[in-house]
Amino acid sequence: MDRDRLVQDKIISPDLDYAAGSLGCAVSHVALWKEAVRRSEAITVAEDDAIFSRHFEPHMHSLLANIRDWDFILWSASLRCYAWLDALPGGTGARLEFFSGEVMTHVQDFQEAETEPVLLRAHHLLGLVCYSVSPNGARALLDWCLPIRPMIIDFAGFGLRLNNAGIDCIMNGVMPSLKAYVCLPPLAISDERPEESVRINT
Repeated sequence: MDRDRLVQDKIISPDLDYAAGSLGCAVSHVALWKEAVRRSEAITVAEDDAIFSRHFEPHMHSLLANIRDWDFILWSASLRCYAWLDALPGGTGARLEFFSGEVMTHVQDFQEAETEPVLLRAHHLLGLVCYSVSPNGARALLDWCLPIRPMIIDFAGFGLRLNNAGIDCIMNGVMPSLKAYVCLPPLAISDERPEESVRINT
């Protein structure tokens, strides 16, 4: 990864201290957001360690058909990460945490499970195993995140301040202003392999 070129292209600031893997992951997501803007259409992105429900596509299409306006939808759960939700009217938030339990030894059960997923409004989220982003959402993410830079992100109302250690961290600076949602139960999970990359469903 040519950091000097990324600085020149205003993708990162000169003092960004991302590890090599985190930087590569961030650059991949940024490239896909740019593609969503260029095409002027929503895209769905998945990391290569995503494990999908067998019912992912029909559920995804059904949920998208019934939501009028959205910027970002997280379809997945990362067993290491949290999501912060708009739980009750009036701004009452809740933190969503998944415990790994024995899910990795019951992957087929997860994949075959018949569920009725819903979309819940999210203020903040971590972990980008699988998500969809609209052109407007992608544009807002690019406008806020670039150049990717050292910063502290304040999770207002949740009593948390987070150092920018990865692309999903800095995204949270703009996430509360987006029409962002989390799918529950999730339609994809991470198998927690250390290597991360992304692919695009077209």
